[in-house]
Amino acid sequence: MQESVFITYNPNSDNEKNIALDLYKKGKQNGYFIYLPERNNYFSRISQQTKLNIDSANWFVIFSTSQLSETVKDEIEYAFNSKKDSNIIVIYSKHFGKNIDFPNNKPIEMFIDDYNLNSIEQFKRDLFEKIKPVRSIKEKEGASGLEILLGVGAALLLLGALTSDKKK
Repeated sequence: MQESVFITYNPNSDNEKNIALDLYKKGKQNGYFIYLPERNNYFSRISQQTKLNIDSANWFVIFSTSQLSETVKDEIEYAFNSKKDSNIIVIYSKHFGKNIDFPNNKPIEMFIDDYNLNSIEQFKRDLFEKIKPVRSIKEKEGASGLEILLGVGAALLLLGALTSDKKK
């Protein structure tokens, strides 16, 4: 199953936008389905398409390294109403700290050193590691069962071959 991620960022932050776009590219290259917000310069509210994309995504990632725009606040509120807290990741700047308070929610929180390129690259790897699809127990059991079945089949073929040689 392909993991899908909605990544939102503040439209007034070029740094957040650049990191989000790079995550978009890297995510696509690594088999993730990535959504970015549909933004309209004429309206400052969340679009219907963005709501659909948030609903479709397994994960909601928020960049909160600068002051939040009204649109991003709407996207966050919508995500908390439609997703489990454990599927929402908030990214703060190590230099500015937390700038959102979630009194009733417990999202996953990460910090980024947005002044250090090595730290940004490490953050990207850490983020994809965190949202990496985890095979369910049922899938793991299915794979183990298949492996056992193939092993038994190979053993039976070998036994059959050994037995048929002795009969000749």
